[in-house]
Amino acid sequence: MTYTFKLSRRIARLRAIGLVAATVAFAACSDTDTLDPSQDNPAAGGNQAIPAAPQLANSTYAGGIPFGLFAQPTELFGNVYNGAKETIGPQLLNSTLAAIKARGGRVVLMMAGSELNYRDASGHFSYSMWKQRIDRFRGINFDSYINDGTIIGHYLLDEPQDPSNWNGVPVTPAMVDQMGQYSKQLWPKMATMVRTEPRFFPSAPKYVDAAWAQYLARFGSPSDYIRRNVADAQARGLQLVIGLNVIGGGTPNLTPMSASEVESYGQALLSSTYPCAFISWQYKSSYLSSDVTNAMTKLRSLAQNRSTRSCLSGATEAPPPPPPSDSTPSDSTPPSQPGQTPSATALPFGVFQAPEADYSSRWTGSIYRADPSTLVSRLADARAEGLRSVVNLARPARVKNADGTFNFTKWKGEVDRYRPLALGQYITARTLYAHALVDQPNCASCWGGKAIPWETVEAMAKYSKSIWPGLPTAAKVAPTLLAKASFGWSYLDAGWATYNTRQGDLRTYLASEAKAASAKGLGFMVGLNLLDASGANTAPMTASQIMQLGTIAAKSSGVCALVGWQYDKAYVGQAGIRAALDSVAKVAKSRSIASCAVN
Repeated sequence: MTYTFKLSRRIARLRAIGLVAATVAFAACSDTDTLDPSQDNPAAGGNQAIPAAPQLANSTYAGGIPFGLFAQPTELFGNVYNGAKETIGPQLLNSTLAAIKARGGRVVLMMAGSELNYRDASGHFSYSMWKQRIDRFRGINFDSYINDGTIIGHYLLDEPQDPSNWNGVPVTPAMVDQMGQYSKQLWPKMATMVRTEPRFFPSAPKYVDAAWAQYLARFGSPSDYIRRNVADAQARGLQLVIGLNVIGGGTPNLTPMSASEVESYGQALLSSTYPCAFISWQYKSSYLSSDVTNAMTKLRSLAQNRSTRSCLSGATEAPPPPPPSDSTPSDSTPPSQPGQTPSATALPFGVFQAPEADYSSRWTGSIYRADPSTLVSRLADARAEGLRSVVNLARPARVKNADGTFNFTKWKGEVDRYRPLALGQYITARTLYAHALVDQPNCASCWGGKAIPWETVEAMAKYSKSIWPGLPTAAKVAPTLLAKASFGWSYLDAGWATYNTRQGDLRTYLASEAKAASAKGLGFMVGLNLLDASGANTAPMTASQIMQLGTIAAKSSGVCALVGWQYDKAYVGQAGIRAALDSVAKVAKSRSIASCAVN
């Protein structure tokens, strides 16, 4: 998680779920020390030569320094953006890099993924867990993308200096340098970089090539900001990546930057010839209006006119030989425990409406109500973590008439908002696992006193298939109820039964629902009512109930997805509850996926 990048997101979470964000001295300072512009040339510092420019990725790369956004969709590489920071999992590494290269792009590669994967039980940074994440890439040959410049560098860690990322204990400069050393042992020619300003390091690190300066309006003069960071980088023998916090770095504080701010601040940062890349936080389709895109286009032109330079410092030391690939540190997480990337065949398991900050390989699935502005970025994050995502594209409140009854035309309008998005790659990869069409259509009181007819549910599934033929469709209603339809289901693929303890023995319940699903040619998703264990307005499930019931459901061979209903920060944050959910996740990882589309 970033701090200055994601501060606006954290403030939103404060309102939504009560998280507390902390400020950091490095981020809050507005140092106005100046530097003579001639010192932008590293040679002017007297101790550093300009590294040789990397070989161009291919003839379509336009030159200059890479320019783009965090979490940028591959299809956006082109005329405006030719750089990005991406989290890519090992299974998709080479294919994604090939697609980026084919579009003339370059990418800062995050290999470790979410911080949740390398925090220990105390919430502190775990070097051994981080190494496990990096070791997933050992044995994958992607040297060609390092050598030709497609990979700008290895993004080791995000804001190590921020204590709120690490439960009050910042990651030290010495530890970050040790991480750089480990990366260099495996990939000596790949630049190492960390998302923190150069002054984080008290002196020149041995194995880190580049620091990162991300500008927000509250930092003061952007011209002073870039001069200070260039001077600090030169003094430590570091290269420098720059960028803007376009989503939360404008004026007033924590608001998106206006188009004029993007252009003005970006021009000031690009007045320096020292930076090796310009990557901003972050991609959001709803933000990229025509005015903002025009401003970005002007900055791309400036970035393209810079001399192409590597993010390798040229000053890092040669690392010792790499450790054996089968070495396992004593405090590392065993392969079977949560924290390992789910396999491609693992049963999807997650908690409904879990925030994106909780995306990690602890679980195997994500289930949420989508938004067109964030769906692609969330799917990209899910794919990087090996998660399967069940998404609801039409929120109930937006598909009702004034009297609360269901309006099919409004529902189609909600779904149509997603037509322009490039979702095919995520459907093919099964990251976008299923389209949850509607919640409890049989519940008359939920829909203005009139249940949604089964024929309408089938029409909804047919409409979804007309847009995304390969995307399974599901309705949040038990298969025993769907079996009451007077027709065979042709377009609906799966039912979804949510269990509470009032429904009796879970094994008997699952057998009955599985039988009804099979008779109607339907797949079968299962939910556990975590917050109301015995039905509406009852006590939540205990940790022991989650472990017992979740294990039974996860082991049931006919289940094609398992959902915890629903996310509550205080509840999920309890140590016992979190451990119980992780225990169920372990079972989900150990079994093969069942198809939700059995027709």
